[in-house]
Amino acid sequence: MNTYKKPLITVDSGVAEGIYLASGSSNNGPKCDSKYMNGVWQAPDYSSWNGGTRGYKQQFACLGCPANTANGCGLLTHYEDSGHAGSYDVDNGNRKPSWEKKGYGPNDSVTDWSM
Repeated sequence: MNTYKKPLITVDSGVAEGIYLASGSSNNGPKCDSKYMNGVWQAPDYSSWNGGTRGYKQQFACLGCPANTANGCGLLTHYEDSGHAGSYDVDNGNRKPSWEKKGYGPNDSVTDWSM
């Protein structure tokens, strides 16, 4: 099992160069496959609104994604807690909200409520 070692970051104001930080492995495990959520978990917005339209991303957020949990992305919580279990690989390529799987864009007005 690989273990994560947090990089040490220091700031030297006299240097005008940057260094790319990586986790030390070319295989960083499961990732978010959504081109709209970009690995940032968002809860659905069930609040009422006065008319207007609401997009799929705002209304449903990460709903339907296999990694979605009640309070965060399972890739950042459960996957880490499991010690990077290989069982998470079965969802590769499918980790995106149901509205995105159906072909809706994040700002399309919600017409399909079956998420």
